[in-house]
Amino acid sequence: MNLYFVRHGETEYNALNISQGEDTELSGTGIAQSKALARRFSKINIDLIYSSPMKRAKQTAKIINKSLKKDILYLDCLKERRAPSHFAGKRKDSTEVVNIEKLRDFHEKDPLWHYSDEENFIEYKERVKSFFSIIAKTKKENILVVSHGGPIRMIIFLMMEKEIDPRAFYRFSNLFKFDNTGITFCEKNKKGTYLVRALNDHSHLG
Repeated sequence: MNLYFVRHGETEYNALNISQGEDTELSGTGIAQSKALARRFSKINIDLIYSSPMKRAKQTAKIINKSLKKDILYLDCLKERRAPSHFAGKRKDSTEVVNIEKLRDFHEKDPLWHYSDEENFIEYKERVKSFFSIIAKTKKENILVVSHGGPIRMIIFLMMEKEIDPRAFYRFSNLFKFDNTGITFCEKNKKGTYLVRALNDHSHLG
């Protein structure tokens, strides 16, 4: 099985380092990036598309699919991690957001702890982990997955480690950057072992 993981195109909030919710749309730059990505995937054999149902990912998937004309299945397991709802519209490096994230990280191994209405680390991990059960049931060989930087990192990490220590995951996340519309290509062999062949390939952006 060939898996092509793609981060959605850029939004204005991405460019401004601002937290965003489910309905943030692609910017003009994000639309252009997605069109460049569509031209690239027009030369790649794709059988099926999985996408996050968040608007920026849906838009990206639909732009790519204008030429592919494949089924798109929207999966909640591919959504970005849910932050406290009052983060929306605030800079990620603001004192308030940074302090709350430090408090959240302190409680990262507590399955019951929440600051407010956010998704804790354990809930987030288990939700994203369900992606593996979904692809285990498909007979398709070439799958495009349109998601977000966080879930893509989590999926790649889960390919290497079945159980995740949060701090190890955060170190991994800080080490690997996933650009908007960057492609990460993985192969799954018949034994269920994964091989990462390309990480954050964004050569289509010039």
